[in-house]
Amino acid sequence: MSKTSLPWEKLDHKDWEILKDLYKDGADCAKFIARRFGWDLKETIEKLKKLEKEKFLKRVKGRFAIIRGKLKHMNHTYYEVTREVKLYFRRSKYSFKRS
Repeated sequence: MSKTSLPWEKLDHKDWEILKDLYKDGADCAKFIARRFGWDLKETIEKLKKLEKEKFLKRVKGRFAIIRGKLKHMNHTYYEVTREVKLYFRRSKYSFKRS
């Protein structure tokens, strides 16, 4: 395994769901991710922090961001997938149908 390779083997089903959702729909915060999937907010926050620590996600910097084509004031911490995750999904033939 190379130095830049991400620990893909550590991901569970919910981790994959978060990564697919953020890749497909763009940056979002824990509150709306938890609401969209019907998950506990605290668990979702922990998952996002873990994925950020392992370099799958990065925080969106600044006070404003364009989220799904709309200018948003960032009252929450917004996360987006890293470049390596984007490249992985672009190269894969993975289907992005919601389960």
